Amino acid sequence: MAGVLTSVAPVHAQPTARQPRFEDRAAAYHAFVLGRSLEGVGDIDGAVAAYERAAALDPAASDIWAELAALYARRNRPDEAIAAGNAALERDPDNAEAHRTLGLVYAARAGARGAAQDDVDRAVEHLERARVQLTADAGLSLTLGRLYVTTRESADAIEVLNALLDVEPRFTEALGLLARAHEMQGEWGEAAAAYERAVTLGPRRTRYRRQLANALLNAGEPERALEVLRELVRVRPDDAGGWYLLSDLELELENYDEAEAAAQRLIAVEPDGLRGAYMLSRVLGVQREYQGMVDALEPAVRRARASEVPPGQIASLLQRLSVAHRQLGDHDAAIDTLREALDLTPSNLRLQAQLAQVYLDAGRLDEAVAVVSRAQQEHPGDLALLRIEAQTLSARGEVGDAVAVLERALSQHEDQPGAHVALADMYSKHDRVDDAVRVLEAAEARFPDNMTLVFQLGAVFERGQRYREAEGAFRRALDRDPEDAATLNYLGYMLAERGERLDESVDLIQRALVLDPNNGSYLDSLGWAYFKQNRLELAEPPLRRASDQLRHNSVVQDHLGDLLFRLERYAEAISAWEGALAGDGDGVDLSVIESKVRDSKARLPR
Repeated sequence: MAGVLTSVAPVHAQPTARQPRFEDRAAAYHAFVLGRSLEGVGDIDGAVAAYERAAALDPAASDIWAELAALYARRNRPDEAIAAGNAALERDPDNAEAHRTLGLVYAARAGARGAAQDDVDRAVEHLERARVQLTADAGLSLTLGRLYVTTRESADAIEVLNALLDVEPRFTEALGLLARAHEMQGEWGEAAAAYERAVTLGPRRTRYRRQLANALLNAGEPERALEVLRELVRVRPDDAGGWYLLSDLELELENYDEAEAAAQRLIAVEPDGLRGAYMLSRVLGVQREYQGMVDALEPAVRRARASEVPPGQIASLLQRLSVAHRQLGDHDAAIDTLREALDLTPSNLRLQAQLAQVYLDAGRLDEAVAVVSRAQQEHPGDLALLRIEAQTLSARGEVGDAVAVLERALSQHEDQPGAHVALADMYSKHDRVDDAVRVLEAAEARFPDNMTLVFQLGAVFERGQRYREAEGAFRRALDRDPEDAATLNYLGYMLAERGERLDESVDLIQRALVLDPNNGSYLDSLGWAYFKQNRLELAEPPLRRASDQLRHNSVVQDHLGDLLFRLERYAEAISAWEGALAGDGDGVDLSVIESKVRDSKARLPR
C-alpha cells in the first residue's frame, strides 16, 4: 500500500493531534496487509474489520479507505463502496484509486434500467479524474469510452478509445465502441474500418459483421455490405439476424429472387418468429404478388395472436395484410384486418386513415365518415383525414362542401405540397381545370424542386384534354429526372390512347418497366400500346399479367377484352369484360362494355 508506506513518519517524529504515533501507523499498515490477506482467502468480514481498524489507527490515510471501497465494489456492495470511496476523497481529493472505484460503481449503476442521469454524470467525472493518473488502466478507459458513447460525447469517446487501442490494439470491444462513436458523427467510413478490424480479430462475432454491413451501407458501399452479409450467413447459417439484414439489402438492390430466398431461409431458421413472414411480404409486395403476401402473412398473424407478441407488432402485420387484400380487391377482408389492427392500437392515425380510405373505396360512405370523425377528434386538422373527408363528400355528390374542406386544408397546410395537390385534384375531377392549374402552378413556384407538382400538372392538363400542355409538363419533369417511372408511363400511355407516335409510346413505357418491372399499370400501358400498333401477339402477355394483378381494375379488364375480341376469342373476351363490369368502374363507360358483351355473345357458335 504505497499511500500507507510513504505516510509513515521517521522514528524521531513526535505524534501530534493531526498525525498518529509511529506505532499506530505501523499497526495500521499491519492491519491493512492483514485485510488483503483475509480477502484473498475469502474472509470478507474479517477483511472489512481489518481495514476499518487500519483506518481508525491512521485516520488521514486515504488509501485505506480507497482499498476498502474497492473491496466493497468487488463484492457488489455499491452503497458501502460509495461511502468508503467518498471517505477516501475527503482525505485526499486526488486519490486516483478512489476515483476509479467510484467511477466504476456509478457506471455500473448507470447501466441499469431506469438509471438516474446523476449516476452517469458522477461516473464520468470520477473516471476522468482517475484517468489523469491511471493512463494504462484498460478497464477504466473502456468504461469511460462506453459512457461517452452513451452520453453521445462522441469526440471524447474517440479520443479515449483511440488512446486505449494504441496500447491494446486487439481490444475488440473498444473497436466496437469506437465504431459507434464514429457513427454518431456520421463518419461511416471510419466506423466501417473499426468494425472491419473487430471482425478480423473476432471472426465469429456476428454482431460486428452486421454492424459492419450497416456502416458500409451508410458509407455508400452496398455491394461490399452485401459481401459481408453473404459471408456472415455462410459462416453462421443459423443466424436469423443475418438472414433478415441480407434479405432487406437484396431487396434494396432489387435482387428479388435472392431477397425472397433469404426471407424463406429466415422463416426456416426462425419458424415461430414473425420477421421472416414480414420480410417475405415486403419482397412479394414490391413484386405485386399480393396473394403471396396473404399466404405469407395470415399464418404469421395466427401465430402472433396465440403468442405474447406486443400489440404493435401484430398491428403492423395486419396493416400489411390489409394492403394485400385491398390490392386484390377484397375490401371486406381489408376492412376486417384494419379493424382488428385498430383494436390493438386504437390511436394509430395511419391505420385510421387507411380504414377510412378502404371504406370509401368500397362505397361504404357512412362508415368512412364515422372513422374520419373519430380520428379527427384525436388528430384535428390532419391533412390525410381532410383529404378523405373531402373525397367522401365528393362521392356523396356534395362537391361544394368537398372543395371547401380542401380549400380550408390548404389554408392550414400551405407549407405541404400535398395540400396543393389535393385541392387541384378535386378541382380537376369536377371540371375546374383552370382552377387546378392555377393552384399547381402557384405551388410549383413555391416548391420548385418538387417533381410531384409537375407530374400532377401534366395529369390535370391530360384530364382536361389539353394534351400539348400535358406533354409539355411531362417533358419538363423528364428533363429533370429521366428515370421517373410514373411520368414515363403516363406520357407513354397518353400517346398510346390517342394513337400518336406509337413507337415512342412503346419506348417510354418500356423504360418505365425497366425501373419497375412488375407494375401492373405499366404492363397494361405496354400491352395497350402494342394493341394500338396492331402487334397483337406482343400485346397479350403484358395485358394478361396486368389483368391477373389488377383483377378489379375495370380499365385493365376492358383492354384485355378488346384484345381477345380482336383475336376472335369471344368467350374469353366476354369473361374479361364481365370482370370489367364487376370491377371498380373507374375510367370506363359500363354501358359500352355491356354492348361489347352482347356483340360477342352474338358471335359465339351455337
